[in-house]
Amino acid sequence: MKTIPSSQVKSVFALFVFALVSMVSYPVTSQTVAAKPEDVGISAERLKRVDAFVARLQAEGKLAGAVTVVARRGQLVSLKAHGFADLETKRPMQTDDIFQIQSMTKPIVTVAVLMLLEEGRFLLSDPVAKFLPEFRDMKVAVAKADAPEGFVLVPAERAITIYDLLTHRAGFTGLPPANSPAEALRRKAVQSLPPNGAFTLDEYVKNLAASPLDMQPGIAFRYGSSPVVLGRLVEVVSGQSLDAFFRDRIFMPLAMKDTSFVVPEGKRNRVVSAYSRSPEKGLVKLPPDALSPTFFSGGGNVFSTPADYLRFSQMLLDGGTLDGQRLLSRKSVELMTARHIDAFPLSFMSGQHVGLGVGVRTADGKSGLIGSPGAYGWSGGYNTYFRIDPQEKLILLFFTQRAFSPTDLEPQYGFHNTVMQAIID
Repeated sequence: MKTIPSSQVKSVFALFVFALVSMVSYPVTSQTVAAKPEDVGISAERLKRVDAFVARLQAEGKLAGAVTVVARRGQLVSLKAHGFADLETKRPMQTDDIFQIQSMTKPIVTVAVLMLLEEGRFLLSDPVAKFLPEFRDMKVAVAKADAPEGFVLVPAERAITIYDLLTHRAGFTGLPPANSPAEALRRKAVQSLPPNGAFTLDEYVKNLAASPLDMQPGIAFRYGSSPVVLGRLVEVVSGQSLDAFFRDRIFMPLAMKDTSFVVPEGKRNRVVSAYSRSPEKGLVKLPPDALSPTFFSGGGNVFSTPADYLRFSQMLLDGGTLDGQRLLSRKSVELMTARHIDAFPLSFMSGQHVGLGVGVRTADGKSGLIGSPGAYGWSGGYNTYFRIDPQEKLILLFFTQRAFSPTDLEPQYGFHNTVMQAIID
C-alpha cells in the first residue's frame, strides 16, 4: 500500500475543513462557528445555485472571479472566493482580497454627513455656500440658439442646499445626460485640472463650482458630482481630511481594517485586477486605479474587502450600531432609506426609489429583484454590489472587478436572485 506524504495529508485535511466551514454560518462580529444555514432560514442546497451562477459567468468569459457573501440574522452564512483575482497571472481570488468599490463609497459619505447632522453641525436645508463659499452666486447655462455661443448664463433662482446634494438635485451635470451647453463647458473645465488625478478634493470642488449649472437647483435628478461635494463638506465642517474622517469616525470604530482611500504597500498584492468586457475581445484588463491618490472622492475611490463592507452593512441593518459602536441613530438610518424621490430616471435603477446614498426597492416589483419592499443598497462601477433586506434581516454582497454596463445587469441581479431564492424560513 502506497504511503501518502504528510504534506498531502495536511492538504486534504485543510480542504475538508474548508468544505465543512463553507456550509456553516458565523456571527458577523466574531467569525466563530455558530449554526448551519438552515438555522437562520437559508437552504444550504439551494445556496449552491449561487456557486453555479458565478461558475457559469466565468465559463462564459463574463467574469474573471468574484467574492460572494451572504449573512442573515447577524450570522455569516457564506463567504466564498471564486475564480481569479488576475487572469494573466492566474492568481486565485481570496476572500480577503481588496477591491476598488467606486460608487459604493457614496453610502459611506452619506453616513458621514448624517453623523455631522446628528451633531447639529448643519441643517439639510442649509445652503452649501454657508460652508463652501465657492458655490455662492451660481449661474445656470441655458441653451439659446441666437446667442453668440449658443447659450446664456442666468442666475440660479435659489442656493444649492445640502439636501439637494444628498438627493442629486444640485443642478450639476450627470446622468441621465442632456447634451447641454453646461455639459460641454464642464468637460472643458475638467481638462484644466492636473492630469492623472493629481489634484485634491478642494481643487476639484472649486473647479466644479466655477462651472455653470445644467439646471436650476432642486429641479431634477442628475447622478454626478454631488457626493464629491458632500465629501468636501465633511472636511470643512469636521476640520479633518475626508480620509481621516472616514478612518477615525467610521472605519476604525467598525473594525474595517482593510478599507481606505490609500492601499498600504504591504497590502497591494491583494488588490484585484479590473477588466472591461466586449463581445469581440472578451475580458480586457484595465489600467490600475491609483493606490495612493491625492483626490479623496466621496463619490467613489475607496478600496475595501467584502468582510469589511459586510460590517458597514450590518451596522446599517442594526440601526446604526455594531459591536457596541454606534455611528448613527436608528432614525437617521430610517431617513437614509426613506423615499426622497419616487423613482430614479435611470433604466438600470427601475423599481427603486431614491434614498440618501442608496436605492430602495419599491413595492411594485418592477426592479425584477426577488426580495422585500424597502430592501436597499448600491453598487460600484466595477460591479461591486450590496443589498440589505431589513424585513428578512439579510445582507448580500457581490464583489468583482468588471466594468459596469447599464445594459448588463446579469452579474448583480443574477447573484441577488440566486441568494434570495435560498430563503426557506
